[in-house]
Order: sequence, then structure tokens, then C-alpha cells
Amino acid sequence: MSDVNWGPPPGAAGPPPGAPGMPGGPGWGWAGAQGQPYVPVAPQPGVIPLRPLGTGDILRAVLAVVSRYGKVLYHQLLGVTVAVLLVVPAYAAFADAALSGIVADLQRDPYRTATGGQLAAMIAVAGGGWLLLVGFALATQVIATATGTKVVQHAVLGRPVTARQLAAEARPYLWPVFGSFLLLGLSLLVVMAVGLLPVVIADLAGAGPFSLLLFPLAVLSVGVGMYAQVRLVLQMPVLILEGVRPVAAVRRAWRLNEGAWWRSLGIPYLVSLIGSTVAQILLLPFFVLGFVLMFALGETGVNGSWEPGAASVIGLAASLCTGVLVVGVAGAPLIPVTNALLYVDRRIRRESLDVALAQAAGLHPAPSHAAAAHPGPPSPRAEQPPTAAPGPSPEATAPSVPAQDPGRGEPASERPDPGPDADADAKATGPAPS
Repeated sequence: MSDVNWGPPPGAAGPPPGAPGMPGGPGWGWAGAQGQPYVPVAPQPGVIPLRPLGTGDILRAVLAVVSRYGKVLYHQLLGVTVAVLLVVPAYAAFADAALSGIVADLQRDPYRTATGGQLAAMIAVAGGGWLLLVGFALATQVIATATGTKVVQHAVLGRPVTARQLAAEARPYLWPVFGSFLLLGLSLLVVMAVGLLPVVIADLAGAGPFSLLLFPLAVLSVGVGMYAQVRLVLQMPVLILEGVRPVAAVRRAWRLNEGAWWRSLGIPYLVSLIGSTVAQILLLPFFVLGFVLMFALGETGVNGSWEPGAASVIGLAASLCTGVLVVGVAGAPLIPVTNALLYVDRRIRRESLDVALAQAAGLHPAPSHAAAAHPGPPSPRAEQPPTAAPGPSPEATAPSVPAQDPGRGEPASERPDPGPDADADAKATGPAPS
């Protein structure tokens, strides 16, 4: 398995003393009485503590990434936003000009049937608008995925990053991310079509009872597609942070996320639920503004009543489209950032990535699980917490072998075996000196 190279650049200085996770700063110290195996408090050089992450840790980290790196993160989506604001109104004007004659003919004669050419023109204009919106949505998601994942790479170490640096780092992954989206989407479409198409064909052919017999196959195919989609939430972080090809990223993400399906489903869903709630709040002013513009730009009919005109409809559509665009861009990085944090959490749990991150951040000693695997007194240079009374406590003489890693909250079977050297070190050190 490849390791992510998150080490500092050559010649870079480490964090100053008193910084978070460093001696004298927050997140530094030992728990437990003297003479017992000590467990360092997990250092936190960036947005996450270097230990297995809980749901609250990931939610706080997503908020911290957006608040600390939001300026450079949303700067990458500025180009797509400007393109939408320029292209969508222009296409709307083109569609109005192309279909105005057809609509006028149908309004003059309600019983008239549209010709084949008119139907083709309406379908072409509607399809072009749909493809335009899908293209912008896909471009937004691709850029947000590449930049959001790269931002997490800096955020877990607490390093600053500029907009130009982030763009340069994310640019090589735009096409691989786009290809991975297509690969995953087409694969899920094929899996679901295997179960759904026979049911649809049987129903259209009039074989109702036979289509009911095929219904369990359709449910099974949809379930398989949903399971695979959740299992592969780490595909994009693997692709970007480990620099592998899309197919290899699928295999790696499938193995890495083994045993964490419910967690991979629940945490992104919770983040998206919070994001949608905020989106409704952000969309409300645009909704109100649209109706104000519609009534303000309306026309007065022959009998003195208010009637909607072209200007009122354009004002309403412009306000709603602007609100949807703002909400879509604001929420685009949330799920990529969440998936990148889930990736970091899985590698901490399964591959001790926290040790490599601590070393890259210049933090010493190593995170808590390393101390739990090799109990003994801390380094003479490390600061010890004061004790109530001198001398070893009675509990210190009793050997204690925990069946579970206290710093990680998971069975020891998932952790690497420390080997016989750990027992030898424990016997050699003995109880900590008073």
C-alpha cells in the first residue's frame, strides 16, 4: 500500500514552541498516574486531533476547513460561477428568441398541433439547456472535489495555502476526477439497469404478473448499487492523495473502507443534511427578492388588474437562478471535504497514518497509540505532570495488559502487532521513577 507523502518541504521550519500540539501548547500532556503506562493526549497541529476521529471530530473539522480555508477554497469555484452568470442568461435569451414564434403560433390557435419541426426545435432547446446545467454542475463538483481534498491535505497539518498554490496542486487531478465520476456513474447505471430493465420491458409488454416476479431483482440491483456507492466514498481521496489511476483507486478504496459502511453512509448524510438546512436559509432571501421583482415589474391589464409580463418573469427567474447558483457553489465542497476526512480516519485506524502526520508536523512524541504499544517512562526531555505523592502507587506494581487500545477505541486485532520487543522493553524499564 502506498503512503501519502505529507512531509514538510526541505528546509522548512517546524511549528514554534507553544503552538497547538507542541510542548507548552494546547493538546500536549500525559494521562494516568506515575508508574502506569502513560498515554499522550493526541496532538492537533491542524483541524483534527491525530487519533481516530469520531463523528463530532469530523463535523467540527468540516466547519474548521470551511472557516479557515474558505477564501482559497471558493476562489477556485469563482470561474465556474462567473461562467454560469454569463452563459445561462445568454442561453435563456437565445431560447426565448428561438421559441417565441412557435409559442406565439400555439397561443393564437390553441387547437393547433405543433409540427415535427417545431417539436424538434423545442426538444433541442430544452435538451441544450439541460446539458448546459448538467455540465456546469459536473464542472463545479469536479473542481470542488479536487480542491477540497487538497485543502484537507494541508488542513490536517495546519499549514497555510494560497489560492494559486491550491490551483496548481489540484489542476493535474481535474481530468482523472472527471473520468472517475464517469466510471463510477456508468458502473452504477449498468448495475441498476440489469435489474430495472427486465421489469420495465415486462411491464411495457403487458406481462404484469411476470414483472412482479422480477421486482425482487430490481430491488436487489438498486441495493447493490447503493452499497457500492457508499463503500467507494474514499475513491476520490485515494485518487488525489495517493496519485493512483481511477481503476486502482476503486480497488484501493474498496479494501480501505472495509467494515465502515454505516459510518461512510451516516456521516456524509449528516453533513449533507446540515448543508441543505443552511442552503434553505440562504435561498430564502433570493426567493423573496424574486417575487418582489415579479410583482414590481408586472404589467397592468386592460381591466386594471396586474398581469405578469416578460420583465417580471425574467426578474423572478434571474433571482431564483442566482440563489440556486450561490447555494450550489457554497455546498459543493462539503462532501469532498468530509470524504477526505473519512479517508484520513480510515488510514489512522488501519495504517497508523497519525504517526506519519505527527512526524511531518514536527510533533514529538508520537501519538497515543505508539505509547500504548510501548509502555514506559517518557523521555527525560518531555515535561511530566506533577503527582500527588512521591513513590510508586500500589497499582503500579500490578502488570496491566489492556485488551483494547485506549487511544483508538477499537480492537487490537486491527492494529499492527508490536512484536516481542514491546514485552522486552516493558520488562527492562519497569515502573517509572518517582
